[in-house]
Amino acid sequence: MRVINIIESASDTAICGGILGIESFGVYEEQLSKDVVQQAENLFKQKAIGNGANEDELDDAIEDGYYTNGSYTISIFWSFI
Repeated sequence: MRVINIIESASDTAICGGILGIESFGVYEEQLSKDVVQQAENLFKQKAIGNGANEDELDDAIEDGYYTNGSYTISIFWSFI
């Protein structure tokens, strides 16, 4: 199974090495993968905007796999289980 992970971290916290949260989305069936990817990308965008990103840079941030404003970083990446 493939998994899309959204990981939030901050450099100004000592919690778990700066990890604020991890949300994962499982892709169980290939025909549903577009729906799952869309949900994960929407969460990434929502959290990035909430931490200073503007709408114009979000597609590039997803393509790069992360957004950072200096003290806050949100990453999106695939893993397998």
